[in-house]
Amino acid sequence: MDRTRHTPTTRTLKRLIAWSLLALLIVTGGVTLARIDFSTQRVARDRLTIDTVQRGTLEIKVNADGQLLPKNIEQIAAQVTGRVTKVYVKPGAVVRTGQILAELANPQLVASAEEAYSAWEGARTELRASQAELQTNVLNQEVVLTQAQFNLERAKLQLDAETKLISQHIVSEIDYKRSRLTVEQLMHTREIEATRLRTIRDNVEVRLDVSRSRVTQLARALDRARNEVANLRIVAGIDGTVQAIGIDVGQELQPGGPVGRIAQPDPLYAELKVPAREATEVQPGQAVLVDTHAGTVDGMVTRVDPAVTEGTVIVDADLKGPTPRAARPHLPIDCVIYLSRMRDALYVGKPAYVRSDAAIAVYRLDRDGRYADRVIVKAGRLSLNYVQVLDGLQAGDRIITSDSGEWQDKDRILIN
Repeated sequence: MDRTRHTPTTRTLKRLIAWSLLALLIVTGGVTLARIDFSTQRVARDRLTIDTVQRGTLEIKVNADGQLLPKNIEQIAAQVTGRVTKVYVKPGAVVRTGQILAELANPQLVASAEEAYSAWEGARTELRASQAELQTNVLNQEVVLTQAQFNLERAKLQLDAETKLISQHIVSEIDYKRSRLTVEQLMHTREIEATRLRTIRDNVEVRLDVSRSRVTQLARALDRARNEVANLRIVAGIDGTVQAIGIDVGQELQPGGPVGRIAQPDPLYAELKVPAREATEVQPGQAVLVDTHAGTVDGMVTRVDPAVTEGTVIVDADLKGPTPRAARPHLPIDCVIYLSRMRDALYVGKPAYVRSDAAIAVYRLDRDGRYADRVIVKAGRLSLNYVQVLDGLQAGDRIITSDSGEWQDKDRILIN
């Protein structure tokens, strides 16, 4: 006898549950797919740099690199022509003022100095001989003048005596007149001799002045010749460290030829290279922070070069306070120049390719941080890592500061 077979209830229930789950998955997937935005550009979050707009004090500053340089430098050059015979120092040597750095040889200069000395000695001898000769001439003329004075006195005595006797007719008229004529003649002779003495004395001074000038001239020539011989020894003009010596034994040097350089290790100053577009606001008196990579030291801008060289502006800054021990001439440094401080400013991290005082496009995140919309922002002044916001954003807004080159033409992006 046949029996009717019934499907087990458990198996039917499992099938029902499976079909229900499948239907739920299909519905859920459909809803999810319906909610997915396929039209918006997607950007991976880990590829983005995001910053928040802040309000507060904004320090306007710029970066610069450069080097430390000594303030006191002596550029050593040859003063005379000569061949290098000895070099006593090398770069890095510490020298004192007057210390010999190198020696040159020039026999012609030595011979010229000897000739100048001989000429000077000869002129001095001639001066002494002229003094003796001229003094003799003066003495001889003084003797002649004295003799003329004595003759005049004698004639006056005779004339006085004859004047008393002529009235008594003891002396003849003709003898009396002859005595008077003799006195007049001797008076005239004395005047001539006195004038001659004055002329000789004046001539003595003129001739001695000429001889003295000659001696002085030759003495100066001798000093120059001796200085040239002394300049064959190249010496340090300041205390310091030899930075360079560019000569070799046997090398021929001409006047003005470079020999080397000496620098004093202290004081130092910072020579900075500031990008030209960031140097427009750099002025003397602004504060500087100098990083020697072994310590920092404060400084102050002292000079701004008016010219632009290879896209940079040279800025000099004096150092204030103790210099780090590792500081030395030509040490590479990094610096921050503080241009100004802006209180109650709205600012945000500097986006890529931003320019000061210009309208820029940035992407601002929504509250959930899922979408970012392209907005136009008016930028103000630039700082090292920040830009001032004049319009378009508010404190608390978040924007993308990294490069948006791949999606810069999109009005909205989706951040995964």
